[in-house]
Amino acid sequence: MNLHQCLQKIEQQRQEMHQLAEMYGFSDNRVLDKSQQLDETLNEYNQYATLYKRTHMNML
Repeated sequence: MNLHQCLQKIEQQRQEMHQLAEMYGFSDNRVLDKSQQLDETLNEYNQYATLYKRTHMNML
């Protein structure tokens, strides 16, 4: 997965989480599970972004 794909996945999970929250409330397990998935994807994105910055800073 690249940065762009990660961002798309983040947006998709965010929308799904909001839809679930509207349907079931914020404390529902489905919402909490989706929130955890989103957190994992955000962490993955941050790892990619950090690696990308390091790689491109070394090229300067």
